Amino acid sequence: MAKLRRSARIAAAKLDKCSLPGKAVRKAKASRALKKPLAGRKTATHRQSPIDIVPGAVCHDPDLCKVDTLNISYKPGDCCDVIVNAGGFRVNVERGCSTTLTGNHLGDATYELAQFHAHWGTNGQKGSEHLLNGKSMSGEVHFVFWNTNYGSFCEALNKEDGLAVVGVFLKEGQHNDDYHSLIETIRKAAGGDKPFAMPKDFDLIKLLPSPDDRDFVTYAGSLTTPPFSECVIWTVFTTPVEISYGQLNVLRNIVAENHRECQDLCGRQIRSSITFA
Repeated sequence: MAKLRRSARIAAAKLDKCSLPGKAVRKAKASRALKKPLAGRKTATHRQSPIDIVPGAVCHDPDLCKVDTLNISYKPGDCCDVIVNAGGFRVNVERGCSTTLTGNHLGDATYELAQFHAHWGTNGQKGSEHLLNGKSMSGEVHFVFWNTNYGSFCEALNKEDGLAVVGVFLKEGQHNDDYHSLIETIRKAAGGDKPFAMPKDFDLIKLLPSPDDRDFVTYAGSLTTPPFSECVIWTVFTTPVEISYGQLNVLRNIVAENHRECQDLCGRQIRSSITFA
C-alpha cells in the first residue's frame, strides 16, 4: 500500500509539473470560458480546442477513420487513484502504466494513458466542451494519452502529435451502473486534499460508448486547460453515454461548471468515420 501511495504521488507530481488539469486551477477557472488563452502565455491560436463539430467542416473519411482499428487496451489497476480539487477531479495512473491507445488515424504511434478527467455544466443542457452542430451535451470525459515515440509526457507536450485525447460525451438521463464506482470514489475523495484509491476492479473501458456505437470525429487541436498546448490529436465519440442527474450532481458539488467555450475553427477540417447530414 505504501508503494502504491508513493507511485501515485510521483504520477500526480509529474502531471502537475507538466501543467495538466490540477495546476493553476483557480486561475484556470476564471479563464477557461474565454476565447483567448491566459494573459501572458505565448500560445499559438490556430488549432485551439474545443470546437463546434459542424457538418460543413466534417469530411467523411472511412479510409482514415476506421472504427475497428481504434483500440484502448486497459490494464486493470493502471488507474490507481483520484484527486479532487477546486476545478474538478483527475484520475491518476500507476507508475509504469501500460494502458495504451492506437488507431489508424493516429498513424504508427502508440499512446500511453496519462490521466483522465471530465467537464460539466450547471444543468443537463450544457457542460460538454465540444458541441455537435451547435448542441451541447451535459458533460464530457477526456482520456489523455501521450505519444511514446517521445521520451516523456513533458516532451510530448511540445510536439504537434504529442498527445491524443479521447472525448466521451455525457448525457443526463438514466443511472449508469458502469459509472457508479467512479462517481462513488469521487464522492468519497471530495473535500479531501489527498488521492483516494480507485477500486481494484475499476474498468476504464466501461466508461466508453458500447462497441457498436464508437463512430468518431478527429481533428488537430489543443488542451482545453492551461497551458492550452496545441499538441493534441482529438478523437471524439459522437454517441453520448447516459448518466443520471444524481451522478452529475456529485460532480457539480465539486464545482458548478468547468467547461471552456468553443474556439475558432481557423479553417481546420474535421474527419469522421460517419457521414454528417
